[in-house]
Amino acid sequence: MNLSIVPGAVAALEAALAELIESSPAGFAALEDAAKRIALASGAEALSRALERRDRELLASSRPAGSKVHSRRPRTLATTMGDVTFRRSLLLDAAGRTLCPLDEELGLPLGDRVSPAARGFLVTCGADVPFARTARLLEMAGGSAVSATTVMNSLRRAGEAVAETERSAARDLYRDGVPPEADSFAEEVLVEADGTYVRMRDGSAAEVKAVVAYAGKERGGGRARRVEPVRLGCVGEAPGAFWEQAVAQIGRRFDLARVERVHLGTDGEAQYVNGLASMRFPEATGHLDPFHVFRGVGRCAPPPHAEALVALLRSGGPGACADLIDDMIEDGTAREGSEAVAAYLRRHAAEIGGGPSMGTMEAEQQHMYKARMASFPCAWSREGADAMARVRSWLY
Repeated sequence: MNLSIVPGAVAALEAALAELIESSPAGFAALEDAAKRIALASGAEALSRALERRDRELLASSRPAGSKVHSRRPRTLATTMGDVTFRRSLLLDAAGRTLCPLDEELGLPLGDRVSPAARGFLVTCGADVPFARTARLLEMAGGSAVSATTVMNSLRRAGEAVAETERSAARDLYRDGVPPEADSFAEEVLVEADGTYVRMRDGSAAEVKAVVAYAGKERGGGRARRVEPVRLGCVGEAPGAFWEQAVAQIGRRFDLARVERVHLGTDGEAQYVNGLASMRFPEATGHLDPFHVFRGVGRCAPPPHAEALVALLRSGGPGACADLIDDMIEDGTAREGSEAVAAYLRRHAAEIGGGPSMGTMEAEQQHMYKARMASFPCAWSREGADAMARVRSWLY
């Protein structure tokens, strides 16, 4: 049945609007607002009646044997078209348990006051803008009035569901050897990992651990874009659990059995570099983020010596750059801490330079997590921060 429009409903709405135009002519904006308001209110009322009709049908056709009607109780749902109130039957079965056939058929948990579509709206908008603003946006769009707390709880529930999905996928993969069902494949996968910090309610900072995996880059609109990216962001997970979830999440996008090569780009921090141990692929190679390396080398000396060091790192490699830093330390032109940079270059020489162009995680962290979690004057609980990071990594 095509329900894009219902002729009878359109005719009734046409008559109501025609009467409004005749009785009190107004500008188009007022008419548009009236049309939307009447259509949504009519839709909410029609849905209420249809639900009560379905409840009567279920009571007549599929009532469990031995059950009896206990009562008919009202239920109100906050929806994208305003509040929808309807009465439905509660039954007692032979064992004395309460049943609600209509709620069960519709998949509505007992006590939930927000419809699935409205919940989706709150989660999607709440992942981008403050909770109070999200509540206002739903109301402005013609939906029910809800509180900022309702928005927050919606995000928390969604994030907890995502977390359980990701943890379950990791258990299936690493404990039972069952890989996720992938929707694509690639022989070579590029992975970038890093952390960023957000403020907590107690004044401390918590790290958002994040990873993005993709099948190379393509140019478009004047810049390089990741191909088929898949992400994981979380707060509070131990490094080992984080990497198991990350690899399982990568497996949702790319068939793990068909991945031949993985390039892991990090800033050199142990908890991210050690992710290679979780990547059981034929070939897995680590690379240090050039942004951090160049920045660290550039801090070893004032201009123009800093530029000369970076240029030598690019052209001559880590060993030659480390040797020049040693010379600058001897003649007193290097800054304090340069010894550690030289040692770092020698220790990670095999991971600096070469490999595919992977860029840095700085823009990724800003766009994906800090834009929502650090740009507004807010502070997080650990659970709330984890939920927000996970939701954003799934939505974008």
